[in-house]
Amino acid sequence: MNILISGATGFIGTSLVPLLQSKGHRITAVVRQVDNRLDQTVAQYTLDSLTKLDEDIDVFINLAGEGIADKPWSEKRKEALIASRTTLTQKIKHILKRPPKSMISMSAIGYYGSHTNAVFDEYSDSENDFSHELCAAWESAATEFADIGCRTVIFRLGIVLGANGGALNKMRPSYKLGLGGKIGSGEQWLSWVHLADVLKAITESLSDERYEGVYNLTSPHCVKQKVFAQHYARSLKRPAFFTIPVFVLRAIFGEMASLLTNGAKIIPKRLIHQGFHFEHSDLKEALIDIENNRPS
Repeated sequence: MNILISGATGFIGTSLVPLLQSKGHRITAVVRQVDNRLDQTVAQYTLDSLTKLDEDIDVFINLAGEGIADKPWSEKRKEALIASRTTLTQKIKHILKRPPKSMISMSAIGYYGSHTNAVFDEYSDSENDFSHELCAAWESAATEFADIGCRTVIFRLGIVLGANGGALNKMRPSYKLGLGGKIGSGEQWLSWVHLADVLKAITESLSDERYEGVYNLTSPHCVKQKVFAQHYARSLKRPAFFTIPVFVLRAIFGEMASLLTNGAKIIPKRLIHQGFHFEHSDLKEALIDIENNRPS
């Protein structure tokens, strides 16, 4: 297949691109500027030069978007987060001379809003806070591809755990120092997914036409945040004695603190019903696997 990817140098993209190449797919990347981190066999186009692409694209995989937890949510930052997801998606749709056969886009479980003990599947109602607004705008832009006849798949990602970036890389230094622990009561849910299962879902959905519409992409066995803290500390052979007060996070991060202090239980109902097999559904095993495969 000829596959167009946005966000090819991000956390998921850096693992997905070589995986797709190993399966014989041809990769074209949409980049801000030519990026030397990409293999020379990957054709690179900016939005401006994408108009010169004459080949038909079989699948567009949309991974782009600025990191939601990189900076506090000022009004300017909120606008940038939404634009980085919606504007790029819409521009690519308008630039491509012929629509791809399929479009696979990421979203996030933030679609369901900020909660502590609620349970959601793909058929649940959502709550209208900023995280929902961001994900809903992202999904709306992706759905425009369905309007032009593309089979469109949207994965609402949980917290993606992997060795080469993402949430664990941000948490690892403090946990290695023995400073890890629960956030507030630790009773909030942490809906997670191993990077390997994200890659598996994406590659399966390339050609399996049963995939269409919205899917929660989270482990079927999410855990309370305090349980995650214990398992992660143990995988690093460290204690998890500390408690981070909620008021401290709110003072530092403002509204964005809700990403850490709240968490709903997200069920991947559609993947389960479709027979998707998670390679890493147990958190303890997943964390050990990630540490064992971390580059030295």
